[in-house]
Amino acid sequence: MGFVESIKICFGKYAKFDGRASKSEFWYFFLFCFIFMFVGGFLLGLSGASQAGIDGAVLFLLLPIFIPSIAVAARRLHDINQSGWMQCIFIPGFFADTLMGTGYVIYIMTLALYAFWFSQAGKKGKNKFGAQPKK
Repeated sequence: MGFVESIKICFGKYAKFDGRASKSEFWYFFLFCFIFMFVGGFLLGLSGASQAGIDGAVLFLLLPIFIPSIAVAARRLHDINQSGWMQCIFIPGFFADTLMGTGYVIYIMTLALYAFWFSQAGKKGKNKFGAQPKK
């Protein structure tokens, strides 16, 4: 599956949380989101906008990619036979950092777990979340 095809699939399944997503579909969409936000942030930095203006613009930039990002992550977790709700494990880390000031330790651990999960090969054949996605 190619870069453009993955983006089309993810936006075509904008809020579809059931089914499965291949590694390439997830990682190409992740790359697209990174490039999209990097270019947007670069242009915002060049604009010389105030911090409040940049914060508002970043929220505006996140609107079109927020839900598809969550949806493709849920489908990717389904491909390795995990619940899509497993992507919510960052929430306790967020509160721990906010309340206890743990710094980025929990974020780094969560990121490592995500990278491990999302890099796993999908389960062959059909699983409880549906048929194996096309490569």
